Amino acid sequence: MVFAGATDPVNGDDPANIVNRTRTGAGAQMELSTALRRAMFGDFSGAAERRTTAGVPSADSPYADHFWNGFVGAVREAIRNHELGLDSL
Repeated sequence: MVFAGATDPVNGDDPANIVNRTRTGAGAQMELSTALRRAMFGDFSGAAERRTTAGVPSADSPYADHFWNGFVGAVREAIRNHELGLDSL
């Protein structure tokens, strides 16, 4: 994992960045591999298909529901813990 320094131009502190437009004024941005993203959608061929097949198993992604629900659950838990001040950062 690589972290940008406080003066690094890509340190993530731009107020216009959607990640920073939260109730707390800060957030985290995750880069997900293509393989993980493919695993979460029944049809990965385009944006419209991804919107309608998020977490829907298919022949190409038989465990999409497990990947999608696990990922969404983990992110929601992290957000909740952060907003309650329970995270370590």
